[in-house]
Amino acid sequence: MKTFDNAMVSSHLNHVRIVMVNTTLPANIGSALRAMKTMGLSKLVLVAPKTYPHPDIDALAAGATDLIEQIEIVETLEQAIADCHLVFGTSARSRTIPWPLLDVRPASEKALQAVVQQQQEVAIIFGREDRGLTNEELALANYHVTIPVNTEYGVLNVAQAIQIICYELRMATLAYEQQDNNNDVQSMPVNNQIDMHWDEPLVTQEQMQQFYPHLEKMLEEIEFLDLNNPRLLPLRLRRLFGRIQLDRMEYNLLRGIFTRVQALSQGKWKKSTDKEDQPHV
Repeated sequence: MKTFDNAMVSSHLNHVRIVMVNTTLPANIGSALRAMKTMGLSKLVLVAPKTYPHPDIDALAAGATDLIEQIEIVETLEQAIADCHLVFGTSARSRTIPWPLLDVRPASEKALQAVVQQQQEVAIIFGREDRGLTNEELALANYHVTIPVNTEYGVLNVAQAIQIICYELRMATLAYEQQDNNNDVQSMPVNNQIDMHWDEPLVTQEQMQQFYPHLEKMLEEIEFLDLNNPRLLPLRLRRLFGRIQLDRMEYNLLRGIFTRVQALSQGKWKKSTDKEDQPHV
C-alpha cells in the first residue's frame, strides 16, 4: 500500500489559489470551501463578491469553516492574481481568439509542475454563475482550462467545477509524490513539452500588467497600433506573451527595447559608443 506525506502534498497545494469572480450566491462560496478542503487546498480569493459575509457560507462550508478566516477579498481580478506566475481561466465557451486550451487533467499536471519545479504561484479563476468570465478577464490567463463534460448535458455549477479541478490537482500531486518516492521519474512532463529549468525567476502577473501598457504605448508611438481602433492586436499580444511566460531577464530586456524604440521614435536617442550603455544579457 502506498503512503504519502500529507504535509508535503499540502505544501505543494498551498501554492495554488482558487479565485471566484463576482460570486452571486453565498452558498457557492461555502460549497467551494468544502470542495477545497476535502482535496487539501486552502487559499480562496473572492473578487468583489455580491454578498459577503453571509450565514449560507458557514452552513454550506460544513466542516471547512476554518478556511473562511483565510479568505482574501479583493476588488479586481488583477489584484487577485498579482503575485501569481501561472494563471488558468475556466471557460466552457469558444471565444473570439482561441487561447491555449487544456483539459482539466493536463492543466492540473502543468500547474503542479510549475509549483514543484519552479516554485511558482498558481491561480485557477472561476467566473460568475450565470455568464462565467468576460473575454477581458480570460485574457489575463496563460491558459484556458475546460472540463470534458457530457456534450448533451454539460451543466456544472461553479462549486461542482471547483470540486473537479481540486480533485485533479490533488491526484496530480499524489502522482508526483509516488514518482518521487519510487525515484522513477525526476520531472513530470506535460503534453510532451520539454522540461524547462529557468536561470532567472519568472515574472508575476503584476509585472505583466505593467508590461502590456508599455508595449501598447510603444506600438502606438511608432504608429503600429491605433488605440482608437486596436482591433484584436492587444489581445493577440497578450496571448503570445502569456503563452511564453517571460523570466525576469527577458522581461527587463524587452522593457528596455520598448524604451529605446520610444526614444528613437521621438528623436531623443543619441547613439553612444560607451559599452556601459549597451544591454547586458
